[in-house]
Amino acid sequence: MNQIGIYIFAVLVVFVVIQTLCALAFTSSLCLPKSQIMPDELLPKAVIILALRGADPFLADCIRALVNQNYPQYELHIVVDSQEDPAWDIITKTIQQTGATHVKVSPLIVRHNTCSLKCSALVQAIFALDDSYNVAAFIDADVIAHPNWLRELVVPLIDKQIGASTGNRWYLPPSEQWGSLVRYVYNSASVVSMYIHEYAWGGSMAMKLSNLRQAQLLDIWTQSISVDAPVHRALQNIGLKVKFVPTVMMINGEDCDLAQCLRFITRQLIMPRLYHPKWMLFVVQVFVPSLALVVAMGMMLISILRGNFAAAALFGGGFVGYILVMVLLITRLEQGVRQVVWEHSKLMKRFSFRFLVKLLLAVPLTQLISTLATASAMIKQNVEWRGVVYQVKNPYDILLTEYHPYQKSLQALDSKASIG
Repeated sequence: MNQIGIYIFAVLVVFVVIQTLCALAFTSSLCLPKSQIMPDELLPKAVIILALRGADPFLADCIRALVNQNYPQYELHIVVDSQEDPAWDIITKTIQQTGATHVKVSPLIVRHNTCSLKCSALVQAIFALDDSYNVAAFIDADVIAHPNWLRELVVPLIDKQIGASTGNRWYLPPSEQWGSLVRYVYNSASVVSMYIHEYAWGGSMAMKLSNLRQAQLLDIWTQSISVDAPVHRALQNIGLKVKFVPTVMMINGEDCDLAQCLRFITRQLIMPRLYHPKWMLFVVQVFVPSLALVVAMGMMLISILRGNFAAAALFGGGFVGYILVMVLLITRLEQGVRQVVWEHSKLMKRFSFRFLVKLLLAVPLTQLISTLATASAMIKQNVEWRGVVYQVKNPYDILLTEYHPYQKSLQALDSKASIG
């Protein structure tokens, strides 16, 4: 019994060390100097592309932020799934209120059946650009860009070795719903992993259009379910890198329940299954510590019943120690992100004692849900997103099998709830 306890304890220690090193590497990147200041006349003409299906809770605020960027020459091009979409009226009203004249809004006309609707929207928007545009920036509607967002994404692209600049999404639960807490914990680990593997996030990303075309991303996107997952390899093939820019980390202040959270994590994990060359490493990182935690808990109870308190202490110490270290890492990551985005975000608030206590429970719950989501992602052949269904045979064999315009009835009643 004691020997098993030592093995389980050792396994958990190994994963704690690995995750600690990765988290420290990420937090170190947040302390790097900001991008150099560049005069307006040297900044290339840019376009911001926003693809929409459904009206995200903070859509109006997102658009207001995008039309008020501190950038000399840029336009905002919005592609909406259809004119029946509830987002259409919000966009029209918001643009009228702002008086912005550098915005183009169009419905999705060319809907490819071999890729996601978002990929179709981006391809349509880019094909419509004339030669005066040098840079394309991409953003999701569930975040609100600060005034220097576009500028801070574009400046790193001056380096000829950089093919794309990117931030990432950081969830900040507005409530203590278990779904929101689990998504927050899961995403904390995901952000670190994406940084370590130098992966881009399409919700806050910019690329030179010349590099985008050279990497043949338009062709790739017309056969892909994901915008960002293929970017790293496509750029790597032409000798370019993805640059992480801490100051364009985006805060998401939406809520979700456990069912939504499970669907979200499963959908997220399908992307590395399809496009990440080290997908099995993801599987190991989820299943091994989960199995170790289950065994540790079970063996601790058995050891207590048998009166073997030394073994019980070993199993219990491994279980509790792992959870405590994970919570400490999350709070350290949170602190690092806060230092970068604090001045731009109105959503940031201090952790309460109650929140930290629930976080202790959310860590093992996240481990469980991530395990279920990983198992589901390994066998799932259909992906559903906001009422659209895709059949996924392999990374570049995608078929849109079920489509209809987004309906208002699918919108959440809670004004801060995620819609997908």
